[in-house]
Amino acid sequence: MLEKNFFERKAEIVARELLGKVIVRNLGKEKLKAKIVETEAYYDETDPASRARQNGNLRRTMQDEAGTILVYGVHNNWLINFVTGKKGKAEAVLLRAVEPLNFKAKTNGPGLLCKALKIDKSFHDKDVFDIKDLWLEDSKNEKLEITEAKRIGVREDLEKPLRFYIKDNNWVSRK
Repeated sequence: MLEKNFFERKAEIVARELLGKVIVRNLGKEKLKAKIVETEAYYDETDPASRARQNGNLRRTMQDEAGTILVYGVHNNWLINFVTGKKGKAEAVLLRAVEPLNFKAKTNGPGLLCKALKIDKSFHDKDVFDIKDLWLEDSKNEKLEITEAKRIGVREDLEKPLRFYIKDNNWVSRK
């Protein structure tokens, strides 16, 4: 399992370094494992694409402890994020795509990966270090070539590219 301090850094750094890590979903007798291949970083209310621009629960959750799980719905799909940085400062990383390691499913998009891993709103606002049904593991130290790009599906974006993915990986949502 990753350590708490892994998430206690800027969203951009965590988004890059989550690539290649393994998300594990415990479903009782079955443990689904998938390699993280695409992420996006989001910041506070000054980020035009961030959920922190709105007052309410999503903003408060983004300001919570590093490692808090943020789940919200878009177009009838759940999307999973992990809060990063310092408590009180809104930052999070969206998981955009994963590569299934021990199961077959379509996971090349944030809603698809949540469906495949059976992630729903019940995970929202929980600390990833306190639950037994979902966790992140380090992976083999493979050399990854990482591509940076603009975030997907946002009308207004920051100048800096905050989408990161493993180059030439077939599970990435968009090349």
